[in-house]
Amino acid sequence: MKRIHLDELHDFSVRTMEACGMNRADARTVADVLVGTDSFGVMTHGTKNLYGYAQKLLAGGLDAKAQPTVERQGPAWAILNGNMAMGMVSASRAMELAIEKAKNVGVAYVGVKNSCHFGAAGYYANLAAKAGMIGVVMSNADPIMAVPGGCGVSIGSNPFSYAAPTSDGKSVFLDIALSNVAALKVVMAREKGEMLPPGCLVDCEGRPTTDPNTFPGQSSLAPMAAHKGYGLAVMVEILSAVITGAGMLSQVKSWNLDMATPNNVGHAFIAIDVGQMTDMAEFEARMDALCRELRSAKRAEGTKQIFMPGEMEWAKRDKALAENAIELNDAMVANMEKLAEQFHLELNWAE
Repeated sequence: MKRIHLDELHDFSVRTMEACGMNRADARTVADVLVGTDSFGVMTHGTKNLYGYAQKLLAGGLDAKAQPTVERQGPAWAILNGNMAMGMVSASRAMELAIEKAKNVGVAYVGVKNSCHFGAAGYYANLAAKAGMIGVVMSNADPIMAVPGGCGVSIGSNPFSYAAPTSDGKSVFLDIALSNVAALKVVMAREKGEMLPPGCLVDCEGRPTTDPNTFPGQSSLAPMAAHKGYGLAVMVEILSAVITGAGMLSQVKSWNLDMATPNNVGHAFIAIDVGQMTDMAEFEARMDALCRELRSAKRAEGTKQIFMPGEMEWAKRDKALAENAIELNDAMVANMEKLAEQFHLELNWAE
């Protein structure tokens, strides 16, 4: 384990992406997403994946020079072609466009095709919350999840996120995979030599297993809440892939197991301009009331605090920003040092 200052981690991420051929503005966008995600304590979806993204760029599965383009649009919607650009670049542009359109019409949807893994969906939902809007973000993914009653992989774990603004600027937000556990958390458990809780994986015969070493070849993720998570994953597939023209189900390739092949995932971004529908101060007051009532729920024995969705992540972010540093595990440290050696980059660890 090593500690690193947030600004050093951000600068190192920018320089790594530039070494792969990206322009500085896009490299900064990638760094903003990854380091911002780390600061929320979501270590599975931040700079942990910087090494993989770099290798995919070099292998040709992503195009460092590509820019997303608008293929079709109307007053309240648009379809973007990611053109194999980094997923963070396409996703940030898409949510920015959704926010811009929502300012004019109240609610806007922007879909993306020909994209790649974009990190944490919650980052983009929070872009809308920062703009005083409710953000909803979805993406399909390569099939790594079994369907109820099925054996083997059939559909992606298809992340879903929302964020709603509050009076203190700390949104209520949720960012989840629609499997019982995100794939990258299975990978992290394997790296740490830990077993998974029951209900996370099923083997090739559809039987439960807790061994992360069997994933992905000999086991699949189990859907969250059985048929409920499966049904929501299908909804995400429709909104992010069917309607956009992105790859669907088996057409989507793994972003990190097949570096030379485009991922071709699809994303969906929805922005709802609260201020056009109700007085913003009243909305924030009602959000505060919502939070107070939920936090005041009778606590079960041994429970010290009831948390709102996103509250623990905001606390981690406050701590990271106050210390201007986070701790990286040994696998992340090793990957950072491999990148530094590969691209001849200086990497400074905090004392």
